[in-house]
Amino acid sequence: MALSLFQWIGAGLSIALILIPIVRWFWKRFDMPSKFAIESMRRQKKDAAEARMWASIEAKVQAEEDERKALEMRQRKKQESAGKPLSAEQSVDVWNKLGIETPIEPVERVEAPPVVLEKSESTIELTMENALKMDKQTIAPDWELVEKMSKLGMPVEGVPEAPDLDALFDGN
Repeated sequence: MALSLFQWIGAGLSIALILIPIVRWFWKRFDMPSKFAIESMRRQKKDAAEARMWASIEAKVQAEEDERKALEMRQRKKQESAGKPLSAEQSVDVWNKLGIETPIEPVERVEAPPVVLEKSESTIELTMENALKMDKQTIAPDWELVEKMSKLGMPVEGVPEAPDLDALFDGN
């Protein structure tokens, strides 16, 4: 029984059409990672997340340390630039080089005495006479202000009325 080329191709194609779904079913069923492989992948993800967290913490600590060192360096430079006081001989030499024979003495700073405010210890006794006691000078009311205040409740031309909020809420 000699098969022709087209028959061999047809037989191979039919066998492939049968075996492809069977192989795919086996592949899907048995090609899963083992429990050990799943645990290993989970551990790697956890370790990577922890490493990122520690790296960020270390970066913050390093930034704070760098900032503290920079502050110390600025303070050290500030102290160095402030200079040291000259001795009496050096001061006289410097003044002589400037052409001044008698050096100017620094002025001593005098601190002002602290200011103490006296507290008035007069107490007002609350009695019926004190509460009802009227001053001899009565202040006249500001009639212009009183008139403006009385007109506040009246509508003004050109200004629309405010919506009734109760009616709006009851309508919903």
